[in-house]
Formats: sequence, structure tokens, C-alpha cells
Amino acid sequence: MGLLPAFPYRQPALELESGHLFVSFTDGISEAMNAADQEWGEDRLIDQAWKSAGLSAAETMREIIAAVDKFVAGAKQHDDMTIITARIR
Repeated sequence: MGLLPAFPYRQPALELESGHLFVSFTDGISEAMNAADQEWGEDRLIDQAWKSAGLSAAETMREIIAAVDKFVAGAKQHDDMTIITARIR
């Protein structure tokens, strides 16, 4: 993080409580494209995370990746796809 040394970066804080889901992802997830050049987008990511309520972090991650894979339907991607999930207990 912090590619530009003179840029005024901020370090925000986030309080997570029991039951919360933390999802961190690279733009390769949100910008995944299908053959029609449609982007999967953050709205679909958020919707899929909500659909995973009650699942473990690992199951949630698998569900999100499966949803992205289904959307792109084998279309070649041009960016990495990295996602980290954590369920607060």
C-alpha cells in the first residue's frame, strides 16, 4: 500500500463485532468480466455476501468465488482474483 510517497494516506479504523463478516478483495473480483464485457461489480459481491449470512468465512469465500466463476462463465480474466473473508465470533 502507498505507491505515492507524497500522497496523504489515511488509516481508518473499523470495529467488528460478533456475527460480522469482513470481506477484503482485489479489483480482479469486482471487475471480473463476462464474454459480453459486463463487469461483476461490487453490488453483486455485496449481494452474495448477504446471501452467505450464517455460513463460515471459508464457506462464504467459496460461495463468492463460485458466483464470480458462474458470472464470467469461462471468459478469460486479465487480473488477479484475491479475496479474504473473516467471520467474527
